[in-house]
Amino acid sequence: MQRKLREKGTTFKSILTEVREDLALKYIHDRKLTLTEISFMLGFSEMSSFSRAFKQWTGESSKEFRKLDKQYPQIVTA
Repeated sequence: MQRKLREKGTTFKSILTEVREDLALKYIHDRKLTLTEISFMLGFSEMSSFSRAFKQWTGESSKEFRKLDKQYPQIVTA
């Protein structure tokens, strides 16, 4: 499998990161899910690891992102 991924110019880790980021951005808008639940659903063993990854992906903490709800930026005013 690694050989096939290398032929495609990617790695398992990069695919995993991309999928986690996509799902995190989807799940963050579901208020029925806690941030801890999202973290564990995405395979992070620690909430702090998820928080670090989320901030790297978006530039904001998961808590702040959810608070501002980036899905509706026209509602949030600076």
